[in-house]
Amino acid sequence: MKYPKVLLISNRFDFSTDFIAVELATQGIEFIRINRDDLKDYVIEFDPITPEIKATYNDYSFIISNKYLKSIYYRAPTFLRDIFQNDLSEDEQLIRTQWAAFARSLCVFENVKWLNNPTDIYKAEIKPYQLFIANQLGIKIPKTTISNVTLASNFEYQAIKSIDTAIVNNGENEGFVYTEIYKKNELKEVKYTSPFFIQQGLVPKVDIRVTVVENEVVAIKITGNKEIDEDWRRYKNELNYSIFELPKSVHDFCINFTKKLNLNFGAIDLVFHDNEYYFIEINPTGEWSWLQKHTGYNFDKLIVRSLNV
Repeated sequence: MKYPKVLLISNRFDFSTDFIAVELATQGIEFIRINRDDLKDYVIEFDPITPEIKATYNDYSFIISNKYLKSIYYRAPTFLRDIFQNDLSEDEQLIRTQWAAFARSLCVFENVKWLNNPTDIYKAEIKPYQLFIANQLGIKIPKTTISNVTLASNFEYQAIKSIDTAIVNNGENEGFVYTEIYKKNELKEVKYTSPFFIQQGLVPKVDIRVTVVENEVVAIKITGNKEIDEDWRRYKNELNYSIFELPKSVHDFCINFTKKLNLNFGAIDLVFHDNEYYFIEINPTGEWSWLQKHTGYNFDKLIVRSLNV
């Protein structure tokens, strides 16, 4: 029977969690990794009052309890976007919803350190709320409207993006909906069936990914062979990544912002435009493995240091 000190919640194909698991093993820290896509193969007894979980997976048994557990790394969104697909049976839809509810229920382990607690992730994933809090903390944000009608703008460029992370499935392929940039007056007024963000387009720009782990801030500038006027995530493996130091006011904002959201980890997207730093969004379960690959910075060691309380 195993009594893990660290619990990892992720899925089988998550490279960031792979790095964490290897580093925990290297340091000899007892841990268990539970992949959400394998949960239906577990046998679980969960007492939410104690709280305690007894589990078996492939003849491997472990107990998760406050007596031994010190921290949880939760690499999972709280809004599941793959449940109600046309090719899923009613049984499979029910299975996914109930296991997702089980994963969120781990929030009863209140006395452990979380990166991050699903109750906090749920609120922090709300992009309009992110902008609301960022504005309160004094950083610049792009002028933003939420509407289901494309609107005329005085800005030279407009950015159109989804309110929530949007992944669509046509039955054969799955696609990620990126931010689209349009020139002034390029958009005609059209009414759509769902709302979206209409933002001031920050062009030209330099994109910056800031990874925050408690009081540690790692800022990475993202550049290409030419200016990146559109969504850099389309080409993330073809770009250049360089670590640099943020101005103190922006550095402090990143720490204060994650603390305001009650997060110990956050992946923040900033834009440098017209000699100003703008907040774009935060991902409370953000990926960082490709940044470690391209910069050599040991995010895994930084996160394990935080988990190893």
